[in-house]
Amino acid sequence: MNTALAYKRSQNQQKGISTYQQNQIMNLSATELILKLYDLAIVAIKQGNVRKANLVITELIASLNFEYKEVALGFFKLYRYCQDQLYKGNLKEPLKIMEDLRATWARAFNLT
Repeated sequence: MNTALAYKRSQNQQKGISTYQQNQIMNLSATELILKLYDLAIVAIKQGNVRKANLVITELIASLNFEYKEVALGFFKLYRYCQDQLYKGNLKEPLKIMEDLRATWARAFNLT
């Protein structure tokens, strides 16, 4: 019986953390959300989690605003290059690109 109670308590704690994290993300501005995506990509690449890094980069691609075609296309090509490199097993170059983009984004919007 104690094991079942401990398990239920553990599940509730995990739900609380999950709800907190969801609320935290939902309250981010668009610029803060992009910064968070860069953070997630960097962590995934450092952990060697190509699948997760690819998913995050796919979200970055989805966030591009093609009303600004030239800029968006440049980012699109850069993101696709990172994905291609990840698939080839080259983690070093995409990591450097994501770190540089993250730092630039943070400086541009004073989010450091």
